[in-house]
Amino acid sequence: MQKFWGVLFGAVMAAAFVLFAVAPFIQGWWLPLNFASYGGRIDSLFYLILGITAFFFVLTEAILVYAMFRYAEAPGRKVSYVHGHHQLEVVWTVVPGVILLILALWQVNVWAEVKYYKNMPEPNDKTQQIEVTAQQWEWRLRYPSPKRMESWIANPKLAKDFGQTPHADDVHMSNALHIWKGNKVLVTLKTRDVLHSFFLPHLRIKQDALPGKAIPVWFDATESNTKREGDNWVDGFNPQTGKLGDPNYVLELACAEFCGTRHSLMRGKLFVHPDRDDFLAWLKHAQDLQTAPKKAE
Repeated sequence: MQKFWGVLFGAVMAAAFVLFAVAPFIQGWWLPLNFASYGGRIDSLFYLILGITAFFFVLTEAILVYAMFRYAEAPGRKVSYVHGHHQLEVVWTVVPGVILLILALWQVNVWAEVKYYKNMPEPNDKTQQIEVTAQQWEWRLRYPSPKRMESWIANPKLAKDFGQTPHADDVHMSNALHIWKGNKVLVTLKTRDVLHSFFLPHLRIKQDALPGKAIPVWFDATESNTKREGDNWVDGFNPQTGKLGDPNYVLELACAEFCGTRHSLMRGKLFVHPDRDDFLAWLKHAQDLQTAPKKAE
């Protein structure tokens, strides 16, 4: 009967492992589609770490199940006590240390490409700039006006003050992050209250917003998910199939740091326009709505 528990434990662990392996194919429970140029390298690093941890998980659980079955209680059998095994302790200390060192060296270039200031795009006429301010419980976004973006083409140096200096003609939005395909985006990330975390899962970007700090974040998108329908721009558009409503093309902007009672509702959307002209058409429309006189109720 004692060996039964070892078999049962092993069966449960095996079932959990198999369910994990098949879930992406049956339920689609896996990483969202990658929309970033650097995302493939981040995913490769993730899979490498997952493979190493999965191997050692299976190994340790197999040893545990074997020990539960092989050394189950047996009346009359004398138990032998062993105190320590220095060679084995050295091995299981050195091996993880070497693996962690290799991973640390491997990830440096991936981390540097996304996070190092020297690799971020310069604020000029080619870089799209947005100020993102987190506040319980929404994302507030400040865009340069179409006229200001045109002035940057004539004089790229004028683009350098946008991140830190609000302007009267800026366009303001909540929970709707609009960019265009193939262009580098430079975000100035801030928070008005507590700690938040700016998370774009499809772009493999996550950056904490810290009170009192303005943190630069850059990313790009290699595919679009937005289509214009009259005066509306809708997401969920799959340019490969030409169809709307594709859940894989609904891109989320989330807060990944618990920030209060309504943290789970602090969600927005990422709209990737097919080109700069389509983005500017949306920006002009958003500006017109912002400046239009409100009707008295």
